[in-house]
Amino acid sequence: MTCPLVFGSLVYADRPDFNDKEAPQTLGDFREIQNALQSHLERTRSATVCLQMGGGSGSAVIISKEGLVLTAAHVTSKVDEEIKVIMEDGREFTGRSLGLNSETDSAMLQIEGAGPFPFVEVDLQDTTRLGDWVFSLGHSGGFDKARGVNVRVGRLVREAETTVQSDCMLIGGDSG
Repeated sequence: MTCPLVFGSLVYADRPDFNDKEAPQTLGDFREIQNALQSHLERTRSATVCLQMGGGSGSAVIISKEGLVLTAAHVTSKVDEEIKVIMEDGREFTGRSLGLNSETDSAMLQIEGAGPFPFVEVDLQDTTRLGDWVFSLGHSGGFDKARGVNVRVGRLVREAETTVQSDCMLIGGDSG
C-alpha cells in the first residue's frame, strides 16, 4: 500500500521534540526516536494481523480485546465478507467484514473466536500534530512467520477531519 491513508496500522510513537519538522541532527536524536519506537513495538506488533481473502492480502490492527479490527476499505472491499485473519504467531481465525467507508478508506471486521485478543487502543484524544514521528506495521507480500511484521518509520505529513497521512514508505500487503 503506498496508500495515501495509513489508517489501521499507523500507531503514534512518543514525540521527542521534533515537531518543528527538522530532520534528526545527532545520534542522540535518532536514539530518542528508536527508544520511543521500542517502547510501543511489542504491544503493537502482536495486535497487527495479516488478512487474506481471495488471492490477495492486507494488514490490519486489532482495536479491542473482543477482536474488533480496523483496516483499509480497499482491503475488504465489501460487507459481510469472510476473511482469514492471521495473528503474529501464525494462529488463524475467521473474520467477517462489518462495514466500510470508501471516502476515508477505512473498514471494520470482527474476528470470530474466543478472545481476549491483543489490541491497540484508538487514541480518541487526537493529540497528533503535523511532523510527529509515527511508525507503520504491516505484512507486505503477505504473512511470513519467519520475517514477521515489517516496521516503517516516518512522519505525519497531512491531517484531515477523519484521516491522517504519513510519509512511511509502504508496499503491497501493508494496506490496512
